[in-house]
Amino acid sequence: MELLFAITASLGILAVTRFAIPRWKLKKIDQQIALDERFCVIDIRDYISAHNSPFPGAENIPLSYLPRALKEQFDCQKEVLVVSDDIRGARIAANLFRKKRKKNIYYVTAA
Repeated sequence: MELLFAITASLGILAVTRFAIPRWKLKKIDQQIALDERFCVIDIRDYISAHNSPFPGAENIPLSYLPRALKEQFDCQKEVLVVSDDIRGARIAANLFRKKRKKNIYYVTAA
């Protein structure tokens, strides 16, 4: 009985820390607010998508290159805004950014 309780508690804690907490720190904002100067705007879409529909003021670092870019060159003291095709990519990028900085990450989906 104690073993069952321990397993259930462990799974509950894992579910909360893995799924609920990251969603609290990833916030969607409107594109008009995204044009504000308080953000470092990072476009994580692939090069072709970013070229075909550029986001004003964004630096294009595709999601597959983001871990290396964060280690080598990324140094921004502002809040981070991620431009993504969907929420899935924004969540992955937010987890990568959170390993380096413990701040909220904002995202906007490109049209």
